[in-house]
Amino acid sequence: MLVAVGACKHAPAPPPPAADAGGPPVVELSPEGLATAQIKAQKVGPGTFTPRLRLAGSIVGDPRRVAQVGARVNGRVTAVRVALGDRVKRGQDLVEVDSAELHQVVLDFRTAAARARSTHDTLARQKLLVEERVGPVQDLRRAEADSAAADAALAEAREHLKFLGLNDAEIARLESGAAETRSRITSPIDGRVAALAVTVGQVLSGSETIATVADLDPIWAHVRVYERDLGSVRAGQAATVEVPTYAERKFDGKVVFVSDVLDPASRSAEVRVSLPNADASLRPGMSANAFVSRPPSNDVIWLPATAVQPHEGTRIVFVRKGERRFEARPVTVGNEQEGFLPIEKGIGADDEVVVDGAFALRGVLERAAVQGD
Repeated sequence: MLVAVGACKHAPAPPPPAADAGGPPVVELSPEGLATAQIKAQKVGPGTFTPRLRLAGSIVGDPRRVAQVGARVNGRVTAVRVALGDRVKRGQDLVEVDSAELHQVVLDFRTAAARARSTHDTLARQKLLVEERVGPVQDLRRAEADSAAADAALAEAREHLKFLGLNDAEIARLESGAAETRSRITSPIDGRVAALAVTVGQVLSGSETIATVADLDPIWAHVRVYERDLGSVRAGQAATVEVPTYAERKFDGKVVFVSDVLDPASRSAEVRVSLPNADASLRPGMSANAFVSRPPSNDVIWLPATAVQPHEGTRIVFVRKGERRFEARPVTVGNEQEGFLPIEKGIGADDEVVVDGAFALRGVLERAAVQGD
């Protein structure tokens, strides 16, 4: 005998379920009932479903793509060239600073440049005198040493100017006599201005951070895996990340790093999952859960826990026997892992099992049994 769910409001109650030829009870739905229950059934086997490992942590920026920009000199801010949220390129000006230190370095550079020109001229004259055999070789060697020392002092002064924010073109203009009295603080990376802690007129000490530039695409989920689960996580493995801010959204990424060292206190290892973040939805500091699939077993069939329903002191799954007919088959299960149950006995690899809608079928089964009593 079959259990049926009719579409008519005043249809007679269905008879209680009975076994087909002594087998498990079978539920048959009307076409309307099938549409309402939203049944999804599929053939299952080892590897069709696998339990997922949940790793807790937070979202962090890739340290190679986050720059804390500091002032290199003490002085007064004369201009702020960017605003919060601006996209900037590497080398783009962020802030200009008027600094007494820069004035002194410019003076040292010009002095070194003048001395270098003078020693070069002296060296050229000494070479000419030695070639004409009217000058001593000793004076030529002294001129060579003086020229080398002057070049070294000039190179050091040039590097000092670069450290203070001047580029090669500006240094060349200084060498030709142009005036330059302001230090430029530039962005070391391409990115977006995420923090800006400076105003025009502010006096800087030369040690504070004035801006943060970040490129958050891609971004990382920084999570931890316990020692017992290390065998389930490896670099290159696909992962799904969820954050509380976007309850209905999932972010697909890839494990890029699993630490070789365990934290002795928590017995866990650091794991980093790289995530695309073109729309900047993910922000550093967000809490996150990363899910990775455990390696599939060759002989264990896993089902979503919702596909296995309690019934009369046992567990059952529904196996499709026709377009609208489903057999309530008892099964033996193991321990649940992350929303999945291993099926130890009761179904085979060729069975088409209901994975969505089992609760509705169980309701039909129980109502029919009650009405039959």
